[in-house]
Amino acid sequence: MAGSDRKLRYGGLLENPYISQIQRDILDYGRWQGLVSIIKALKPANILDVGCGLGENSRACAFGYVGIDNSAPRIFHAGRKYAAANFILGNGVSLPVKPRTFDLVMLLDTSHHLTDAEFSSVLAGMAAASRRWILVSDPVLHRGQSRISRFFYKLDRGGEFRNVEHMKMLLGDCPALMLEAIHYFTTFPGIYRRGAFLLKLR
Repeated sequence: MAGSDRKLRYGGLLENPYISQIQRDILDYGRWQGLVSIIKALKPANILDVGCGLGENSRACAFGYVGIDNSAPRIFHAGRKYAAANFILGNGVSLPVKPRTFDLVMLLDTSHHLTDAEFSSVLAGMAAASRRWILVSDPVLHRGQSRISRFFYKLDRGGEFRNVEHMKMLLGDCPALMLEAIHYFTTFPGIYRRGAFLLKLR
C-alpha cells in the first residue's frame, strides 16, 4: 500500500494484537456494539471482511465468515482466537475469492489506510465479490470535532480520514453500487465519530 498505511509507525508497536486491543478498548470502546446491529439486521448467510484486523467481526457470522488482512501478526492472532472462522493473509486490491460469493462484504476501520485510488480499487473488488451488500465503516471528520479528537485522528497509523461528503463521492464512483443508508455512532470516550455506509448491488 501507499504512504497512507503506516503500519510501522511507533516502531510497529500497534501491530502487536494485544497492545492494539488495549488501545482500542481505551480510546474506541463500543465500536463492535455500534456495528453488530447493522450487520445482523442484514441476516447475511456469509461475510467477507476485508481488512479484518483482530478478527472480532467474525462473531457476527462465525461459520460463514472469511477475514482477509495484510498483517501477519493479526491474522495469526485472529485464527487462534476465533477458530471457527477462516482467515487469509492477503490484501483488498486482489481478493482471492470467486465473484458473487458473499452476501455481505465489509471494509471496517480500513478505508483511512487507503489513498482515494486504492480505496476505489478495493471497492470495485468488493463489489465483484458480493452478491447483495457492501458495508464500509470508519471514523469520519466532522464539523465541531474537538481538538482532542483531531489529535488522535492524526496519531493513527492510517493517514486518510475523510468527511462524509468525500466518502459519499468515492462510494458513488463505483457504478455497481448504490448507497442505501448511512448510520452514525460515537464510541466511548467520544474521540471517534463513526460513519457506517451501507451499499447494495444495483
